[in-house]
Amino acid sequence: MLHAQNKKLCFVLITLAQLLSWQSAFAQDDGHSHPGSGNGFIDLATLGMSGGSNHTGHDGLVGGRTAITTEAVVAYNTLRDFVGLKHATIDEIGAWAFANTLTNNTQAWGNDQQGVGIWYAMQGAKVGWMADGTFDPQVIADIERTARLGSAKDVMAMVVEYGHEGFADYLVKNKMQEHFINTLKMEPHYAGWMHDRCHGWLSIEGVAIAHDVNHLTVLSHDQMQPFMNDTWDWPQWPALDVTHERVLEYFQSMVVLGDPLGFHLENLGEPNTPDDPGTPDDPGEPNDPSDPPGEPDNGPYIAGNISVEVGGELWWDGFTAAITVHNDGNTKLRNWHFRFLSTHRVIGSPWGCRVRTTDLGNGYFEHRVRGADWAKSLPVGCTVHVGFIGNQGNPLGNYGLLDGAKLFDGGWIGK
Repeated sequence: MLHAQNKKLCFVLITLAQLLSWQSAFAQDDGHSHPGSGNGFIDLATLGMSGGSNHTGHDGLVGGRTAITTEAVVAYNTLRDFVGLKHATIDEIGAWAFANTLTNNTQAWGNDQQGVGIWYAMQGAKVGWMADGTFDPQVIADIERTARLGSAKDVMAMVVEYGHEGFADYLVKNKMQEHFINTLKMEPHYAGWMHDRCHGWLSIEGVAIAHDVNHLTVLSHDQMQPFMNDTWDWPQWPALDVTHERVLEYFQSMVVLGDPLGFHLENLGEPNTPDDPGTPDDPGEPNDPSDPPGEPDNGPYIAGNISVEVGGELWWDGFTAAITVHNDGNTKLRNWHFRFLSTHRVIGSPWGCRVRTTDLGNGYFEHRVRGADWAKSLPVGCTVHVGFIGNQGNPLGNYGLLDGAKLFDGGWIGK
């Protein structure tokens, strides 16, 4: 009974500390999904949050609108795979945007390149599925509205009617329709990246700039009209003067990572047909098919009086590390820490911990992880859940689960 009461007290204390911390540390994404939330996708707000336009936070996610996450990259790369192109990383997409005057500044700082890459992957996936002979901006509004407020069946019917031939079947056969539909739901203004990072100044047909055309996917408040301004009260007027052909070619350039002012619809390669869907990465499969995946190595790893278990998800060129730390000792820990070697790099802002990285100069990094904020103190017998996102060093694959052997690929040090 006493043991049960102690566990209950630990849970209450840790939960209260977490809630108090999230009010400050994660206020930037208004309580939306963040790394470690369990869905395996990274919320764009965790890479940076600003108020550069209206409706960037929780109060703007109305009418079925959702936050921008790396699930958009899954939908984007599904489209690339369909047209015969290899998967692109968020760094590659972001670098393309910076190189083609599709950003505010000419040089990426911090995690700008990753965030911009996620944002343009979303835009390409939202529009690039449409065939040139059936493109109509109004259809973009209709399918976004249907994804947010209607049924998946109706969304897929529109993909059949307006999309590249065979794309709807390809989504279904490869079980990717949910990722595609979830991407259609995402609100382009979310987290402020559309105006503060992706405000492209590239001139288009001499009547608009890239930022204006990006407003194709911004809908009116009632979600009936495309090309709306960030207040949702009136259209993005310059974009209405751009020809439909140029609008579609612009969004297709995001898919092929080509010249935004070029022509790409006839140069997408031979699409994979439903009978020959190609060989997209299989979730959970190792890079070497001759190397069986085996059982996941989740730990526990021991560092003094703490035990560490590793979970998380893999995604294109990156991962989400979900770390469980337990106090196995007989005293309260006020500053727990552990170390490991890895080819992988930690990016963004960790939650519940701080990570100090030392480049060893041989392809490996030493990462020292310390408890922080609500997870800094760890009572006897209690557990905290912390984590971070990172870029892959040695390739781990594009799908599947993260474990200790993959994260600590240079070795576990402990204390």
